[in-house]
Amino acid sequence: MICESICIMKKLVLIAFSAVALLLGACSTHVLVDSADYPMAEYDDMTGNFEGKLKTNINTAFKATNLALEKDLQYFRVGQIPGDNSWRIFARTVLDYEIVVNLRQEKSGDVSVVISFGDGNLMKSQQIFNAIAKNVRALERQ
Repeated sequence: MICESICIMKKLVLIAFSAVALLLGACSTHVLVDSADYPMAEYDDMTGNFEGKLKTNINTAFKATNLALEKDLQYFRVGQIPGDNSWRIFARTVLDYEIVVNLRQEKSGDVSVVISFGDGNLMKSQQIFNAIAKNVRALERQ
């Protein structure tokens, strides 16, 4: 009787640890993006944040983001908040999903781009990032 209880407890503990490991391992997804210098971005399933890097400066990234949101993707840009070597840009979709794009100039000279689309949407976030990267390349050719 006691041996059966111990065996059941061991199985329950093993199942619990397996479930926790599965949840922790499934938190982030690596995604290919249209950035020659940093072709791999990351999407966090828990927070719904998409994060990638671009080899540019903060001013070019800011202009490229505005072009991507308004012109390329037809979203409604509703505001921005400047920071120390950073920008937070807000937009809305037709169905009123909130889009937040955080740009931060890193010490390495690259720009970190974090995109939040509603409660999380990997495909839409990837589209926004790729549109920003395309506009960065176009702006740097001018």
